[in-house]
Amino acid sequence: MSIDISVVIATHNQLARLRLVLCGLACQHFPQNRFEVIVVDDGCTDGTDAMLAAEYPEVHVVPMRPNVGRCRARNAGVEQARGALVAFLDGDALPHPDWLDHLWAAWERGGHQRYLCGFMYSLPLIEYLPDPQQAVFDQERTPSVLADFLLINQEQVLITEDQIRYDFAGIHARAQEGGYPFDELKAMQDQVEELYAAHPDSPVGFLGFYPHNSAVPRQAFCEVGGFAADIPFSEGWDLAYRLQRAGVGPGFARHALTYHLYHYHEFSDPSKLADEQRTRDQAIDYMVRENRDPKLRMIDLWRTGIWPDPLIPDELVLRDLLHFHERYSEVQPDELAEIETVLRRHPARAA
Repeated sequence: MSIDISVVIATHNQLARLRLVLCGLACQHFPQNRFEVIVVDDGCTDGTDAMLAAEYPEVHVVPMRPNVGRCRARNAGVEQARGALVAFLDGDALPHPDWLDHLWAAWERGGHQRYLCGFMYSLPLIEYLPDPQQAVFDQERTPSVLADFLLINQEQVLITEDQIRYDFAGIHARAQEGGYPFDELKAMQDQVEELYAAHPDSPVGFLGFYPHNSAVPRQAFCEVGGFAADIPFSEGWDLAYRLQRAGVGPGFARHALTYHLYHYHEFSDPSKLADEQRTRDQAIDYMVRENRDPKLRMIDLWRTGIWPDPLIPDELVLRDLLHFHERYSEVQPDELAEIETVLRRHPARAA
């Protein structure tokens, strides 16, 4: 039987979480002989290569030395793929046992001319656990109250391979909607679902595409050049935008679920947040420049509707993706010039 789906995972020093992701793939209900798993070892130094060789010898490993970054790594994985559909996971994205079933069903419903966006959950209680299967945490970073909770409630916190195999419903019961455990991320995903329900072929449907949980026709991926190697962020949006311009429409696989095996982020550090915001701004600059579409500036106005910014005039803010859909088709050049001026003068961009 031929390979239908190639699952591509680019990973860098995520050994403990990657082990759980691979266990999730080994437990898929989709026939094992109809999909392959390709792990791109992007300069790992944590023993990932030894773990793969010992525990998952059937996995196709693509070693990258030195580290080349997630876009180039994913592209290298797709170069080795045999499936007509390429499904992407991150190294910390645990798939539901029916994940591939639902991706394949959605792709067939779309006539093989859709890229697919799955639905994401997060598992925030394991944030401070280097290995989600062990109640061993970073004592300097972990708040003492949380440390006590972790030790007392291990059964409610740990994610183990046995749970993946025999009690996935228990894992799902602990999860929160959204790729990250924040209300804003849930709101973004809710808006994607509303947009696809109202406008299945929306020109801004690309904003639902995240490589954490997604799938793309392999031929179309190669024809548009894959992920942009030099984009600093939002590479999924850029890829999906180019796919739409090439005639591959969006598709929402609502029941293709993944669970972010959450890990520590320095979101409490204002300087790190400012750096991340600048990187996001640079990514939009890249998309506007490379795709020659000034309408992509409006992404910033949509994000302002989720993370309010008093320096953006209210009349420019996009309330949600349905509002973005409406404005994208009707916005005029003089309005785009005003948007460009407002954003260019924003202090955060000038910093």
